[in-house]
Amino acid sequence: MVIVPVKSHILKCNLTYGKENYMNRRLGVLISLIIIFILILTLYWNEFRDIANENINQSEWVGVWNASMQAPFEEGVSDIGFEDQTIRMIIHPRVKANKIRLRLSNVFSEKPLTMQEIHVAISQKESEIDSGTDLEVTFEGKSKVTIPPGERKFSDSILLEVTDDEAIAVSIYMKEKSGPVTWHPVSMQTTYISSGNHGSTSDSSAFNEKVNAWFLLDGVDVAADDSLKGSIVVIGSSIANGNKSTVNTNRRWTDYLARRLKQEQSELTVMNAGISGNQLINSRPDNGENTLTRLQRDVFSQQGVKALILHQGLNDIRHYPEYDAEKIIGRMKKIIDSAHDHGIKIYGGTLTPFKGSGLFTLRGEKTRLEVNHWIRTSVVFDGVIDFDKALRDPGEPEYYINKYDSGDHLHPNDEGYKKMADTVDLSLFN
Repeated sequence: MVIVPVKSHILKCNLTYGKENYMNRRLGVLISLIIIFILILTLYWNEFRDIANENINQSEWVGVWNASMQAPFEEGVSDIGFEDQTIRMIIHPRVKANKIRLRLSNVFSEKPLTMQEIHVAISQKESEIDSGTDLEVTFEGKSKVTIPPGERKFSDSILLEVTDDEAIAVSIYMKEKSGPVTWHPVSMQTTYISSGNHGSTSDSSAFNEKVNAWFLLDGVDVAADDSLKGSIVVIGSSIANGNKSTVNTNRRWTDYLARRLKQEQSELTVMNAGISGNQLINSRPDNGENTLTRLQRDVFSQQGVKALILHQGLNDIRHYPEYDAEKIIGRMKKIIDSAHDHGIKIYGGTLTPFKGSGLFTLRGEKTRLEVNHWIRTSVVFDGVIDFDKALRDPGEPEYYINKYDSGDHLHPNDEGYKKMADTVDLSLFN
């Protein structure tokens, strides 16, 4: 019979118990940390996913084309949406590339959006495409893509050869009823719509409906190389958007500026973040979110942004003549600070004349002149582009020079838009 000493047995038991208790405490702490991590991940999953989605291969890409999106209207094509239809949009990135990717937006929808099939090809006349360049677009290797409400999604890389003077046709087929869709009205470029799936159809026979808007497609990136290092984003309202320029001719002032940069062999191109009727301060249902609210989405999340041109404020003055210069300038300062916080230089464009347009007031004109004086003299912007001086009539400076006026006394015509682009000192971006 073996007798175990009592003290030794008790000590052994205590040691075993203590070890188990220590391990249990460590396990409890680990489980608590895992639970906390899961809770944080659950609460902020959308933000994490957005950050990851925006920064995938960030250094490899440069944004070259943008359409600032807004919520669907309460009636019309954006409200009705699409079902068993193909939308063919024509875009002009104005760069040479051999690899691109698309960014699609469901930001302003309340339900998931499914696109059955998407194609890209080199555009020909109107809705026709070069069938030899047609490519099917994939998302994580799949043709069909569903974008959750409030989100955007990049496509996989697309090996499409495009020159700087070629247009790209992007065709989206939606089989299921979409409901109201995120869009960019007043595209100044015709979009073609057909019944059924005609994403790879090369002729125009199936596309019997035309609209002046872009849908869902809010960005195109290209692979960066030695000839292209970044983009200048222009943010503003209808003048930035190119309203009253000739449709389907790419005569917005941003188009003319992109051509100038190309001719000078600049390493930069231009992205247009204009929205017709947009404002600095207020967000109106049919005119998009105010400039400050949409800065992150339309400027800072873009790939390779090197500079920002702000040409905004005239609509605030027109629609709210009670707003004084201090209120307009205060909002501009917030935008300037935000750009600088993101390491981006920002250039201010003076506000153009508007006498003779429907909402002209003497009070509003006084505010415009005061705002322009501040833009020119405050040295808060990194540089100034004096659109007002370029377009105003020297004899009657509250009016456009007649040859630059589209006829509504608010927007330039094609020649006026070219003059705006010619006014930009390209050395600002060196």
